[in-house]
Amino acid sequence: MKCIYLLLTLILSNSVFSQSDVFKHYTLHDSQLKSFQLHLLTSDSTAVKPLMVYLDGSGNFPIYYKTKSGKYSTSIPIDLKKYSKNYHIVLISKPGIPFKDSLQVAPSGRRFYPVSENYTTLYSLDWRAETASKAINFFIKKLPVNKKKIVVMGYSEGSQVAPKVAVLNKKVTNVVCIVGNALNHFYDFLINTRLDVIKNKISPQEGQSIIDSLYTDYEKIHEDPLSTKKTWYGETYLKWSSFSRTTPLENMLKLKIPILYIAAGKDNNQTIIDMDYAKLEFIRQGKKNLTYKVYPNSNHYFQEEETKDGKTVTVDRIDEVHQFAIDWLNTH
Repeated sequence: MKCIYLLLTLILSNSVFSQSDVFKHYTLHDSQLKSFQLHLLTSDSTAVKPLMVYLDGSGNFPIYYKTKSGKYSTSIPIDLKKYSKNYHIVLISKPGIPFKDSLQVAPSGRRFYPVSENYTTLYSLDWRAETASKAINFFIKKLPVNKKKIVVMGYSEGSQVAPKVAVLNKKVTNVVCIVGNALNHFYDFLINTRLDVIKNKISPQEGQSIIDSLYTDYEKIHEDPLSTKKTWYGETYLKWSSFSRTTPLENMLKLKIPILYIAAGKDNNQTIIDMDYAKLEFIRQGKKNLTYKVYPNSNHYFQEEETKDGKTVTVDRIDEVHQFAIDWLNTH
């Protein structure tokens, strides 16, 4: 998967800003993970309800961030208020990143958030998976949780993390992975380069040169996998190596619990070619616990181009996707 920010920008106004204020915040401490922040949204903390840990995508943005216009947006694409009626929902801030803050704007106009030392030294697949596992253990003790339904749902990079959480924590009953790679995320760069050659976007010679360069970069990363000083595409070697030590598919195959895997057919950020292999491997191994759902006309954000009255319009299906996931959870 390409290293991108998951900016499923719900052009948010004061209602979303108010929504961000109804969370309860907790800080946990661990000798290896250091301090990490959990954020709980639930309509009734005294009611027995399933627990859902929602893992957002890549990047170091705060969960709620103020844009140049002064409005708030979020990297969490699910309708939190809607589903907090039936779930205790938990979000987790990335290391060294506050729950809510303003973004900065570079001279080029690019929005960014300053990279903290904690983010640089801690951010990895292991950090994300282990904090999520500890969050589950914490809230099972803190809240009246229906232990028959403990869900980890991940979007984009969060989709890579979700199966790992279930491998670590046997209390997890269901996993939902949305538009995240199944195979080694480095492989996507190779696939996309080969596709560019096939589509005549670049010459075969240019494509092979890129491929050779990628392999050289990959060798460097795996020769120094714990480095937090060396970076590639804006992220540390530690981050890249941790996400390729085991693949999401390897972790999925370790699980016996129900897994929902959702792909987008026109995804330019996460190629579906990589994702398709997961279903094939489950079939090959005779495993029946994977549901594979594809939205063939959607991009990474589940937006689709449709023609109405002679005009091309963008249709947003992200709410439909999450409702499909919730309906699936109700029957699995």
